[in-house]
Amino acid sequence: MFWNLLLKLIFSGIIALLLPTLSLANQSSDLKIIAIILSKTCPLPDGPDMTIDSPDSILKSVNNPDCPKHGDTQLVQTAIANQAKFPTKVGVEIKVRVDGQELKKKRLRKVYTIQSSDTARVLHEIDLENTGIYQISVRIWDAQFKRILLNTTAGDERYFFIASPQDIEVANTQLASGVRVSGKRIISPLKFDPPDLRWESVQVLPKHTLRGEKLRLRLNLMNAGGDIVKDVTAKIQYYNVKQPMRKSIIAMPSAQVMAPGEIVTFDLEYILPDDQLLGKYQIAVTVDPENEIEELKEKNNVAKSNVIRLSDIKLLLPTDKFTFEENGLFLFQWDSLAFSEFKIQVGVDEKFEDSGSYFDLPQGNRWIADKELVPLAGELPGMAMGLMRAKKKNQLFWRVIGRQASGKQAISGIHRFRITPVSSDSS
Repeated sequence: MFWNLLLKLIFSGIIALLLPTLSLANQSSDLKIIAIILSKTCPLPDGPDMTIDSPDSILKSVNNPDCPKHGDTQLVQTAIANQAKFPTKVGVEIKVRVDGQELKKKRLRKVYTIQSSDTARVLHEIDLENTGIYQISVRIWDAQFKRILLNTTAGDERYFFIASPQDIEVANTQLASGVRVSGKRIISPLKFDPPDLRWESVQVLPKHTLRGEKLRLRLNLMNAGGDIVKDVTAKIQYYNVKQPMRKSIIAMPSAQVMAPGEIVTFDLEYILPDDQLLGKYQIAVTVDPENEIEELKEKNNVAKSNVIRLSDIKLLLPTDKFTFEENGLFLFQWDSLAFSEFKIQVGVDEKFEDSGSYFDLPQGNRWIADKELVPLAGELPGMAMGLMRAKKKNQLFWRVIGRQASGKQAISGIHRFRITPVSSDSS
């Protein structure tokens, strides 16, 4: 008995020691460092072996306005994704090295809480007071900065170069003399992630559009990669959701240049052709449709909008599931571009199939040219509530019929509403 008890205690102690390690392992597997983006970059392309010995490149890094300079401020942004099903609290560290030596005064350490399936974007400013080759990397710690959960993998660090006066002097001397100068710095050029084009948002208004009404599209395209990209083309299409293979092109907008982290907004207007079927539509957007640009990720180039409803008559008031007071004001409003005469129908049949379960306003063969109707005093509540009592229903439905001068008619969708009766003790 004694030995069995001792073994159980030892085993449980081992498990207790392992639990924090296992928890941290699971936490780190759910975290991902998406990218490190710099506000100023300056590639030094000087040979396929990526080890340069070129005075020309050093001078270009000084003269190129896009390159970071001594005394500038470099902005660093990193994105940390939490792929777990629960929020996590982590410490984020952005490390700065120059010529292999860490500059602890320039690093960032801060604790963030990242929600489930969310991404935290961390921004850090570095004053470029040192010359040399800068290396930027990211570490993810536990919230107490005691254990490292995740490191920037080799090759994913970001580099840039700040030339010293000695570097510039040596480069000028070498260019003038054509002789290799001893003691000149040998610089490893920068490695850049390819560009990565993706749609940040696809917004289309209005969500319920009338035939002949303009759609307003706002499309935000982002370069989430690490290098510039030129001559970016996008294809904008629409389609009926019941016929997703029959897409029609709206526009082919383009952007000449997109820097890392830059967002380009395309603002477009479009009217769906008159011969389109009524119903639900979506806008599909594709960047680099011919796959001509080499990207970090190729599977995030397509996005879709919200569903857009196309109709001839749009119901405005009362909204669906609205409640009127029996002794209050009754007002019906709608909109249409294609029709000029209207009447509304109110009933207890949600499909308006039983002619004895609904009535017209105005009654008979009368039509109105307005796009709103205020029933006569006592007309609506009296007829509607009498119909509800006769059919033993407690809910009403309404729709609008439109008519053109040619005699062509169209029917709107259907909204529900209720009427709250006046209580017997209110009189």
